[in-house]
Amino acid sequence: MLDYLPFLIGPKSFGVIALIIFIGSSVIIPIPVFATRGKAQVAWLGISGFLLTAEIAVLVVLAVLVSNGTIWKS
Repeated sequence: MLDYLPFLIGPKSFGVIALIIFIGSSVIIPIPVFATRGKAQVAWLGISGFLLTAEIAVLVVLAVLVSNGTIWKS
């Protein structure tokens, strides 16, 4: 199934796509942090930090799989 995804063309293009995804979500995900104060702000900061860390881990794993040719053979 993953062999037919048209946007996984190569490692460089996937890297650019992953960077755009990460920059966009690093702007959108922490919005509740700026909307709260006190302990709720710290909680939202922890949640958003965890989500961004998990997202970058998934994107790095996908980038390695793309560069090895496991997902897309260009």
